[in-house]
Amino acid sequence: MFVKSCWHLMLFAALVAATGSVCAQGTEAGRFLSVVGDVRVGLEGAPQRVAQRATEFYEGESIITGAGALAQLRMTDGALMSVRGDTEIKLERFSYAGEQDRNASFFMSVLKGGLRTITGVIGRQNRERYRITTATVTIGVRGTDFEVVHVPPQAGSGEVPAGTYDRVFEGVTSMQNKAGVMLLVSRDQTAFAALQGTTPPVLVAPPAALFGRPTPIPQPHAAAPATRPRLMLTPIDAPGALETSPASPTIQAAPTTTLTPIQTAPLAPVVTGADTVMLKLLKPPKPLK
Repeated sequence: MFVKSCWHLMLFAALVAATGSVCAQGTEAGRFLSVVGDVRVGLEGAPQRVAQRATEFYEGESIITGAGALAQLRMTDGALMSVRGDTEIKLERFSYAGEQDRNASFFMSVLKGGLRTITGVIGRQNRERYRITTATVTIGVRGTDFEVVHVPPQAGSGEVPAGTYDRVFEGVTSMQNKAGVMLLVSRDQTAFAALQGTTPPVLVAPPAALFGRPTPIPQPHAAAPATRPRLMLTPIDAPGALETSPASPTIQAAPTTTLTPIQTAPLAPVVTGADTVMLKLLKPPKPLK
């Protein structure tokens, strides 16, 4: 009798634990499309699972990648995301119930490392409810393709000072520091915000150590009706490791170049032999005397 009761208690405890872990995962936000290297996902303080192709990614979970790794995901709102190596990010909040969901939201924090993303429905229709935060800034979007990299103090160097970098490939992002100073970042521009919260964000030349090797992103292709989109995955091209340095010098804004239109002289018409014959034929005859 005692053994039977213990067995029932153990079974009940196992069911409660399993149900609790499922409930704690929250809303499914997306799935992994490709995983290269050491990539783990899970809730903070809980055992993490190894990420694989088609592994689910839930609201409240973190993604942690090892050096040289790459993780590519597709979110349920259609957004595409590539997570760099040596990165830790957390999906703080994700809510999406379809294109008509005006309360959809995407809040993510980047603790270290970076990710490149092409925004989906939330970034296009609910811009005020889309943001990515680091220890330095809050980044908002206006429907775009951009990359955020946060360099913590221990990873800073003379070439790459510690802080947050925001590189825009398409569209516009906004970078706002803790003091409330905002900078709009347009296509082909890179912004930097130092760890000091009162230092305004500035435009800089993209550091080669961070952006010299572009982070690949999933490339969607047209799919047949009633089938899920197939994605062409670009091979990994992981960025190099950052050198450690105690000092972080000030970054100077990238110089701007003014292009002067080239003035050209009008070209004289060219008359060929065939044109000369035609002119003679078309010339009116002389009047008869």
